[in-house]
Amino acid sequence: MEPLLWRGGHGALRVLVIEDDPALSRLIQLVLGQHTPNVTVARSGAAALEAVRTQQFDAVASDISLPDMSGLDVINQTRALLPTAGIVAITGFVDVDVAVRSMKAGADDFLGKPFDAEILWHILNKAVDSRASQIEAEQAAVYRKLAYTDALTGCPNRRFIDEFIVESVGAALRENTPLAVAYLDIDNFKLLNDFVGHEEGDRVLQRVATTLERHISLPARFGRFGGDEFVVVFPGVTERGAQRAMDRVRRAVAEIEVVNGARVTLPTRVSYGVAGFRGDGSPRSLIAEAEDQMYLDKSMSPVSILGAAAAESPESLLKVDSLKALRNLVKAIDRRDSYTRFHSDHATQLAVRVGHDLGFSEEQIKALAIGGPIHDLGKIVVPDDILRKPGPLTAEERKSMQEHPIMGAAIAAAITDHDAVVELVRHHHERFDGDGYPGRLKQHEVSAPTRLFTLADAYSAMTTDRPYRKGFDADRAIAEILRGRGSQFDPELADVFVRRVEREYQAPGAAA
Repeated sequence: MEPLLWRGGHGALRVLVIEDDPALSRLIQLVLGQHTPNVTVARSGAAALEAVRTQQFDAVASDISLPDMSGLDVINQTRALLPTAGIVAITGFVDVDVAVRSMKAGADDFLGKPFDAEILWHILNKAVDSRASQIEAEQAAVYRKLAYTDALTGCPNRRFIDEFIVESVGAALRENTPLAVAYLDIDNFKLLNDFVGHEEGDRVLQRVATTLERHISLPARFGRFGGDEFVVVFPGVTERGAQRAMDRVRRAVAEIEVVNGARVTLPTRVSYGVAGFRGDGSPRSLIAEAEDQMYLDKSMSPVSILGAAAAESPESLLKVDSLKALRNLVKAIDRRDSYTRFHSDHATQLAVRVGHDLGFSEEQIKALAIGGPIHDLGKIVVPDDILRKPGPLTAEERKSMQEHPIMGAAIAAAITDHDAVVELVRHHHERFDGDGYPGRLKQHEVSAPTRLFTLADAYSAMTTDRPYRKGFDADRAIAEILRGRGSQFDPELADVFVRRVEREYQAPGAAA
């Protein structure tokens, strides 16, 4: 009889028989030897495990009753040492309990005594085939999971979302049910990587994915769609329902904080857009519509500092009615100088908090919240070699840089009707003593929100790391603020500002 060749191409099947009965073990060895020359017999559990540790076997037949240990323990340890082998349990007591315990120990099949040795040969081959098929299926499942899983966050990836949204659109059309899609983007993520490191940035991505998993319930599914972007598909959910879910996600993400080298706590903020399926259009266009809404949300994100009650509609704040123009404006800021966007947000949040401490009116807070993030908008016209120069500027370069508040104010006037916002953008480089620019205004010729923002702007610039220098620690930055009170800064505002900073960043466990 021709020997059976092992599927891996390693030659004839290698078989280990574990049987303490000398007569039965010789019989099994004789019969199996007609099919393969590679038959090893062990008459105790210890001998069997020693053989398994020193040799390779494709198939194992083990008696459950052995003189020195339980055959189930032998099977269990053998399975750990030979994960790809087919294993058959041999028992003189065939019942459901024995079968179950054998399978739990790692056996692929079992055979009751007495038995024909030829039958054992066929069952061993069946066990080998079963094990190979199981391993193949497990590997296929692993490969499929890898194909649809984002390696960094462990959540579904873009490929999964692309396929899931096609299925969801088809179901919505067939069943006439609602469908919504959300597009989420982490604000200033590139800058976060630059200032706190890519490892910390990766952890933020992972925590955002965990937050989405906690707040997005089935049948809705989400996936990482790009570097710092996630898409959520809501089958059977209206646009309004999806917005409520994403509001919960945004609030939860806001609790994720990172700390840079200057001990400045940076909150994580996201922008999102939601689009509802209206029965026409492609799945891709639905995602694109949600992305457009996300960019609109990103352009209006400063207003969110005020809270929903104080926020006005985009129409009342912005004169630009082109979503594409707004999106390109935001992209232009990030593309020219990502530091500007990050620093602006940090300074704005700090100024708004101090403004509340000072009892600023709603209009004054609004001027900070809207004007702060765009105060350096004019830098988009400053040449790159000046904007990114690490060393001191020449007189000509300094003149070019000092024109940015004027250009920024012109742009701001085109996108907002709030004069206080335009004033902040134009005059945030004025000094209390009148030696600032561009208007050389002094003291109360500059509005209170602008004078306050000047403090927050200076503190944020000092404490934030730049690619070419390390940021100051809080103590040194506070000392600089105090040194400039009465000259660069409004002394009364400076005192309140310093108290807030000391409470927020220096006192362990102090409430913000």
